[in-house]
Amino acid sequence: MLLIWGIAFIYLVLGHLFQNHFADTHILTFSFIILTMLIFYFVLFMHYTKFIIPLFLGFLVRVGMLLVDLADGGPEIPHSGDDTENFYKMGVLISEKMDLLGESVYGGTYSKLIGVILNIYGDDRLFLQYLNVLFAMTAILVAIQIFRMLDVPARTQFILVAVMAFFPHSLIFSSILLRESIISLMVVLSLYWFVRWFIKKERTGAVLSIVFVLVGAAFHSAVIGILIGYLFGFVFYQHSGRAFKFTVTSVVPFTLFAVLTAYVLIFPGVVSGLPIFNKFEQILNNDDVYDAFTSTRGDTAYLTGLEINNIFQLIVFSPIKIIYFIASPMPWSVRNFSDLISFFLDALFYVFALIVFIRNIDVVKRRPILAIVLLGIAAGWLIFGLGISNAGTALRHRFKLFYLIIIAFALIGSKKKPGPHTIVDDGARPEPQRQNLRSGDVEYAEEDCAGRDVVNERIADRRSGAFHRAERVFGKNRLQQ
Repeated sequence: MLLIWGIAFIYLVLGHLFQNHFADTHILTFSFIILTMLIFYFVLFMHYTKFIIPLFLGFLVRVGMLLVDLADGGPEIPHSGDDTENFYKMGVLISEKMDLLGESVYGGTYSKLIGVILNIYGDDRLFLQYLNVLFAMTAILVAIQIFRMLDVPARTQFILVAVMAFFPHSLIFSSILLRESIISLMVVLSLYWFVRWFIKKERTGAVLSIVFVLVGAAFHSAVIGILIGYLFGFVFYQHSGRAFKFTVTSVVPFTLFAVLTAYVLIFPGVVSGLPIFNKFEQILNNDDVYDAFTSTRGDTAYLTGLEINNIFQLIVFSPIKIIYFIASPMPWSVRNFSDLISFFLDALFYVFALIVFIRNIDVVKRRPILAIVLLGIAAGWLIFGLGISNAGTALRHRFKLFYLIIIAFALIGSKKKPGPHTIVDDGARPEPQRQNLRSGDVEYAEEDCAGRDVVNERIADRRSGAFHRAERVFGKNRLQQ
């Protein structure tokens, strides 16, 4: 995808050079779309052959929905309306008055990004929305790279790639002019770099994981909650033992971080100049700090009778707010067929995710990175859940963490369904001491791990030359199929 984004940059420059000579950039945009479609197919064919059908079909569906959204008199795409039009109008205004980049405007960073692109390329909405499609497809390919780093089984990968390619609101949000695509891309890029740090102990990965979260938070501040999971991993995960270790040297830095965070929240003026903290500052400077959590807007408002007047109530009612955030519109609050579709095609996915996470919470003992991902998801759900009391808004905001949920599914699926003749690393056992043993026609390469009742063995049949993986439990051999 780097090649495609390089071509996108070249077309931005071409649009800027030609906009004074050609009033209409549609021909240039169509050539950009056709060229990048061909390159995308080539990239899939060369590097993602197993996923070429779902990925390219998903790509074509997104482009088709984009054209439908922009067609005059065509069917209306869900969620395409006031927000999309206001983002575009504000972007056009900013492109004409670039001094507005320093002002507070509708849509914040996203509207300003649109304004900069329109100022460079020219007023071409097709080009803008096609970039959203590229954001979505890039996010899916990044998720696949994470699968590969985590050794997710091929079957699990294919299922999750199909989900990402055809998830209804992924199709919708990537084909209309909303910021969900770029935010979710920043989130999955941050996780990609965090996984690189987790596996290879790359300092660059640690830095870039934080950078991409902050970039995503510039578009919507609540995304910063993901950092709680990352920082927990940075502080407590020990690469030498491949496990969490709670010691004085790990607890103290995390405590300092907690104190610093509390200081920032109590004195928001310290970071008032940063756009990602605008909403926190707004909440903390409100006459009634809890108004921000109990306010509602729109016809799909929920929990309108739930009042939060103190910290104790905030803690008690948080689980209810989170459940409503991930499951709205609730079946008993469905108003029409559109709400019903939203519940079955979106809310049920997140309810299913919550159930799966709870039922498989024990997996975190063997896959520490799952604990970090789940903590990031929980923090994001908490922040979004407390600040939202509208089903339509909740539906859009919970998608921002969509790819984190997909990666969590992959980790759980890879643990429950290991590949043939493989033993999945539990992330916590010490490096084994190997010794070769012989018994009849079988040669054993024993991995003797101190303190364990289960001994992993690599068995070689001397007659067939075949290799198998096995475990010896209390002296008995058990071949893993």
